[in-house]
Amino acid sequence: MYANIGFFLAALLAAVCTLTDIKTRKIYNVLTYPAVLVGIALNLLAGSYANIYGGIIIFAMYLYFFLSGKMGAGDLKLAVALALLLGMQPVLLGSLAAGILLLIWGFAATWHRTGQLQTAVLVVAGKVPGGEAPYGAILGPASVLIAIMCWH
Repeated sequence: MYANIGFFLAALLAAVCTLTDIKTRKIYNVLTYPAVLVGIALNLLAGSYANIYGGIIIFAMYLYFFLSGKMGAGDLKLAVALALLLGMQPVLLGSLAAGILLLIWGFAATWHRTGQLQTAVLVVAGKVPGGEAPYGAILGPASVLIAIMCWH
């Protein structure tokens, strides 16, 4: 029962954060902090600590990317909330999927904008700044879709 509630809340959180991240390039604390608290509460009520441990691991992983300037704080908080609600595995695989999709997005957008293949390759390689990308807008839906695939 708690897993179904967690999944529903994760899907709702992913949908709203996708919209706000695309529109404003922000993932708001008013969305992520309550989701983290509800995720912790649901796991404690279920007597399951795996998602709490997974949330800590995701926090550490995303904190590294945040502190190195590669990712925003909203992405970090969204990933932790999703790990608490869905589990660590969907978020890890969703992170990988989001990274790959954003590489493709950055390549295509740069090539389209500049018309130069070399510049697009340099953006993907991290040699040339390619602009800010809405990582959370991809992370949320990817994690939810992977959670669905893991259940079947």
